Amino acid sequence: MNTVQIGRQRFSELFWNIVDEKVGDYPYKIIKKIVEDQQTLREKADYNTGSLTFNDAVELYKLVKFFQPRVIAEVGTFIGVSTLIMSNVTHHIYTCDFSNDINLNTPNISQYPKKLSTEMFRDLAEKNIKVDLVYLDGRLKRDDIYLLDNIICNHTVFIMDDFEGIEKGVGNAMMLERPERILIYPRLNTKTALLIPISSINLVSQADIVTGK
Repeated sequence: MNTVQIGRQRFSELFWNIVDEKVGDYPYKIIKKIVEDQQTLREKADYNTGSLTFNDAVELYKLVKFFQPRVIAEVGTFIGVSTLIMSNVTHHIYTCDFSNDINLNTPNISQYPKKLSTEMFRDLAEKNIKVDLVYLDGRLKRDDIYLLDNIICNHTVFIMDDFEGIEKGVGNAMMLERPERILIYPRLNTKTALLIPISSINLVSQADIVTGK
């Protein structure tokens, strides 16, 4: 008997279609204001690097809105665009940045300025904090993988920026890929990829989809 096979690219396209269907609307003005306003903090950064474009910020908002995580761990705060975007649709964010110490001063954001991801993950593990989503805009270390296993859950989703060529997103995906996780490729002309647990996929009847169950 043959099995039903679906390639990663086709499954990725299906995934993005589902996200668009479930999260059709987004706060255009709020996202645009965050992206623009945070640029003024670049002059305070010790290390001035790239940040999310408006389209990338919308993509991130839609993903967080779709999965609805309560607790997020982020690697790569920088000027806080991605952090503030996610803070609008989640309960709490823990975020670190090894190079910068820009204070976002937001109640539901706990910052680890001038700290390695390893240091933040170790602290979260010691405090027995579990995260539902990990957003990676920094390169993981080998020691991070063991520590991550102590703070993630069976349903934890990984979102990776810069998934192209030999950029950090590809390296992070290779370190985190497991048989129980499915890699979702970026859309055309974008750089956001995901690793989602197979257990988060649920086949339902067409009637359930129509009625929103």
